[in-house]
Amino acid sequence: MPFNAKSLVSLRSWLFYAEVVAVIGFVTLAFFYIQRGTAEPESPPLSQVGAFIEKADALFKKHDLVDAALYYWQALRALETEDEVQGISINGSSQTSAEVRLHANLRIAEIYLQSNWLRDSQARLEYAARIQPEHAGVRLLRGKLFRDEGLLAEATAEFLAVLKNAPDDAEAHYLLGVLYQGSKQFEQASKHYAKAIENDPEFLNIPSEKAPIGILARLQLSRTYTKMLQGYQFLDREFTEEDLAAVTRLESESIRLLEQAHENMPEMNEVVDDLVRLLFARASALEREDVETRQYGDALQVYERIVELDPEEVRAWERMGEIYMSFLGDKEAALKVYRKVYEIEPHPTVLANVKSLEEDIAAEKLEE
Repeated sequence: MPFNAKSLVSLRSWLFYAEVVAVIGFVTLAFFYIQRGTAEPESPPLSQVGAFIEKADALFKKHDLVDAALYYWQALRALETEDEVQGISINGSSQTSAEVRLHANLRIAEIYLQSNWLRDSQARLEYAARIQPEHAGVRLLRGKLFRDEGLLAEATAEFLAVLKNAPDDAEAHYLLGVLYQGSKQFEQASKHYAKAIENDPEFLNIPSEKAPIGILARLQLSRTYTKMLQGYQFLDREFTEEDLAAVTRLESESIRLLEQAHENMPEMNEVVDDLVRLLFARASALEREDVETRQYGDALQVYERIVELDPEEVRAWERMGEIYMSFLGDKEAALKVYRKVYEIEPHPTVLANVKSLEEDIAAEKLEE
């Protein structure tokens, strides 16, 4: 096709005018939105404050943080119309405007903290602190901010201040336990985790945490005991009877705590994973006993508990099959277990065990 200079000029002209029109349209649209943004929005009616807070609290509890923050802000904007209002009804109870402002500001600060907007969280926390500087929620949140900024001594001081006025605050005990655990002060950590467990008997939901404090404290206390247990492995001396008793207690307590956590929150994978790991260690220890005292029956029960927790844990099934076949002489039970192993992991070696056991059982029945 021959080159057409006029067509090229015409195309360039069209593109130029199209670009000009697009720029004008963009500027016009931006001006429109700027004008809308500078217009002073009308504050919501004061009568809606209670409804805003109730809706925000429900959303916050469900971890719908964006919408929760929107309703908390709506409540604060509605309160701007009056300096002080008495008797705001929220969930059937009457609260002053100061109490509502404190609650809304704390929740917004918490939402910002969970979103990793530390500076915005700090700014909003200051509004709450002006209302009631020694409020437990203010000091607790300030401690969390210090913690996330790496100021651990300051965070510890805030959590201790909460406990000075509210010694039964389960969350403050738990957060202190985490700080002490992180700095390898395991004795101190274990004391605060135990207090957190004691003060959350009903496993109350804390929206800012992934699980109730009573569950989290059990998980972390079990891990703390495990760390303390590991310390005995590096003792430069022979174990005394006191050492053996301490090791037994720490191992048993670690498992007991996780069993309690699993009973109340079976869907929490961290609890299941830690519990399975500890049970494997217990079963292995039982199998390593002296020849005369090896407790294969007890080890078998531990492996059975492991597969209850995780039916796909093939290592536990394999050990059960080995115990039934090699140590307890129960070929029928071994066959059943190895069939399960092959179902999970169809390996030729496992199939060979299945076939061998089937042949042995068939031959024994013929002999009867």
